[in-house]
Amino acid sequence: MAALAATPRRVNRVGRGRIQGTVQLAPNLAARKPRIRLYADYGPGSQPPRPPPASELANVVIYLDSVPWGGEVTAPAGRLRMEQRNETFVPHVLPVVRGSTVEFPNQDPLFHNVFSLSSTRTFDLGRYPKGESKSVRFDRAGIVQVFCHIHSDMSAIVLVLDNPFFAVPADGRYAIADVPPGEYQLVAWHERIKPISQRVRVTADSVTVVDLDIPVPPPDASAQ
Repeated sequence: MAALAATPRRVNRVGRGRIQGTVQLAPNLAARKPRIRLYADYGPGSQPPRPPPASELANVVIYLDSVPWGGEVTAPAGRLRMEQRNETFVPHVLPVVRGSTVEFPNQDPLFHNVFSLSSTRTFDLGRYPKGESKSVRFDRAGIVQVFCHIHSDMSAIVLVLDNPFFAVPADGRYAIADVPPGEYQLVAWHERIKPISQRVRVTADSVTVVDLDIPVPPPDASAQ
């Protein structure tokens, strides 16, 4: 699964370590499976324009399990958002630290009704139009599957983690900085596979390189 090596190189904070590497998916994936419309589209009798298919790498989360952490949620540089845009949730996968609040703004010229029945966090935001936003706080770690009551083909995931040591390898690379020295489980998560984990050792003021090859099946494989 991975090639592991450590090199002595100064990282962001003295006494902390850094994990970084590349991520490849096998097989390489393109667009998500076609969506089946169960409700009428808005506009002049056609579907809204679709954005270019996002790389499946944007749906991968690399995180560390069981890292000593005080539990304080640091405000991110920008607000945590999962937009409703072109009748999809953007991003499709949003990793957050427990205790975080996520905004769900509606960017579409129609109503949406965002909800989840997940045991980690159950909520129903009700119907709201374009330009409005509602928020949800996530206090428990786990997977929260998000849907829209009005458009049944809309789905997304909020992955609530116990600590802030995670990264999304959207460009095929990831880095997790300021990690306390120690041994941890490095976990690669994708919604269509069981999490893959590997033991890693982090030492002070050095970089541990872990390159990951993740076997992710095509989007329609589960339907076969």
